[in-house]
Amino acid sequence: MSTWRRLSCLNFNHPLRRYFTDTRPVIALCREESSVWERRAPLNPGQVGRLVKEGYTVLVQPSTRRAYSIPEYKMNGAVIREDISEAHAIFGVKIVPPERIIPNKRYAFFSHTIKAQPENMSVLDALLEKKVCFMDYEKMADKNGTRLVAFGKMAGIAGMINILHGLGLRLLSLGYHTPFMHLGCAHNYPTVSAAKAAITSLGREIQYGLLPDSLGPMIFTFTGAGNVSQGAQEVFKELPHEFVSPRDLEEVTEKGSTRRIYATVVDMEDHLEHVDGCKFDVQDFIKHPENYHSSFNEKIIPYTTCLINGINWEPGSPRLITIEQSKQLQAKELTEAPCPPQRPLAICDNAAVWCNNFITIDSPFVLYNGECLSNTMSGPGIVISSIYNMPAQLPHESTDLLGAMLLPYIREFLKVDPDKSLGSQQDISDVVKNALLTHKGKLTEKFQYIAELRKELPLQ
Repeated sequence: MSTWRRLSCLNFNHPLRRYFTDTRPVIALCREESSVWERRAPLNPGQVGRLVKEGYTVLVQPSTRRAYSIPEYKMNGAVIREDISEAHAIFGVKIVPPERIIPNKRYAFFSHTIKAQPENMSVLDALLEKKVCFMDYEKMADKNGTRLVAFGKMAGIAGMINILHGLGLRLLSLGYHTPFMHLGCAHNYPTVSAAKAAITSLGREIQYGLLPDSLGPMIFTFTGAGNVSQGAQEVFKELPHEFVSPRDLEEVTEKGSTRRIYATVVDMEDHLEHVDGCKFDVQDFIKHPENYHSSFNEKIIPYTTCLINGINWEPGSPRLITIEQSKQLQAKELTEAPCPPQRPLAICDNAAVWCNNFITIDSPFVLYNGECLSNTMSGPGIVISSIYNMPAQLPHESTDLLGAMLLPYIREFLKVDPDKSLGSQQDISDVVKNALLTHKGKLTEKFQYIAELRKELPLQ
């Protein structure tokens, strides 16, 4: 049977045939080397199996660190091979070391270069020098700008598990043994379901009255309505809980029960106030954030035990809590139990507003006292968890999620012709085209600004 006749029997998109008339389309999953904790992959074994059935050859670089095992990929038809230079497109999760990038290939991964991050400019240089057609997952978005490939929900899930564990450690340092001590960090569980089962178990202890009455009612405050907040709330709901309005926090603090955990979801209108006393208007706030201030420090945080922050701070917008306000929150002296502890006790900062790239999976908590961060649970301060790669703690589910989001665009990415201008390739969707950072050895038009940002970086 001729090569073309074999191709005509395959169940993959017809437009690909013009690019691969001499062979099956070949993609590769590269080994992750950015962190010892990086156990995710771009596709899980089942997703690889789907592509194999559609006529693809899928190469997988061997890795004993990857959460999904080599035998699982082999059983689904993958070819395990160190040399992946045969691939027409290579997919990863995080940045590929510059020396590992193969020239004149298509690559896709999270590069963390779109803000000209200095630590990753060597990767961008390698992509340009080696004339790689590079697609950054971070810039894959629909026509409304909503990201199509992101780990927000997994970050929320992992962050919630982590901060429950951290809350237990912090309370212990203040003299309280609580059921939260029976929960580990997210990476201690093989699956999200296993972590949820552990949270359900500690929740029963709370229902039985094993939270000390002297703690008073515990209130968790969630900010944001996106995937991060939704993921965190999904985990929280495994506890005996009751959601209340932000307006009722003071009453809950005075009259609430210690046999359940309270939660409130704070929206913009709950704390943003116009400086002239006008009614909050979201469109006006977007246009003129400088005309608003936040009452979060007065209305919300004094009643909050644990803050789950799922919103980013944009320059020019009012902060939820300023540094000076955080100092005032911790003004009262901490003593041993049974004195009620301060509020807030803990912050899960999924948006990295309070600190960034300081906290790691190896050391997931710091104590912030308004002046400095310390790697201890003792002394005055608020325990903060703000791990930059939280989804890596849940590698199986994160891999499943990434693969599901990525699969619809793999075929289209293979259609990008590295030798032709992007403007002439009308059959490539904006989702893929707008996510291409480099093409033919240059930054694409949308990302020319990176070169200007680099001029402002200090000389290395």
